[in-house]
Amino acid sequence: MPREMSRRYLTQSEAASAIGRGKAVEAFLGGCSRLGQAGIRWIQIRARPAGVELHVYESADLGSEDYLDVHEFGPLNPDLEQDESDEVQSFPGVEDCLRVVETRWPGAGLKLTNEGMVQDEYAEYLRRGREA
Repeated sequence: MPREMSRRYLTQSEAASAIGRGKAVEAFLGGCSRLGQAGIRWIQIRARPAGVELHVYESADLGSEDYLDVHEFGPLNPDLEQDESDEVQSFPGVEDCLRVVETRWPGAGLKLTNEGMVQDEYAEYLRRGREA
């Protein structure tokens, strides 16, 4: 009997529920560059006492089939420390945040994953030859 494939992406309602439980959600946005250095970009949305925060990360693209932990790659911006985001925005609620995400990166709101799943999205990116 074939195993049922699990669904990777969260609905916006599921994302809001996860954030409400104190979990972060993420979305892989693809490649980027800074000062001629190739990188990757992803976002993370986290709960805060007065709403949510959107964190935008641009990291070096150092991965391979055997090394997928984008959180360990380090920032492209030499002025940032490990685990520092390039940008942080605060919003009163998840819906406000998701509207901004969808405006800036059309389709990203449909590719939200549970925290820690962004490396699976990165693996797909590598399999496609680093194509968005």
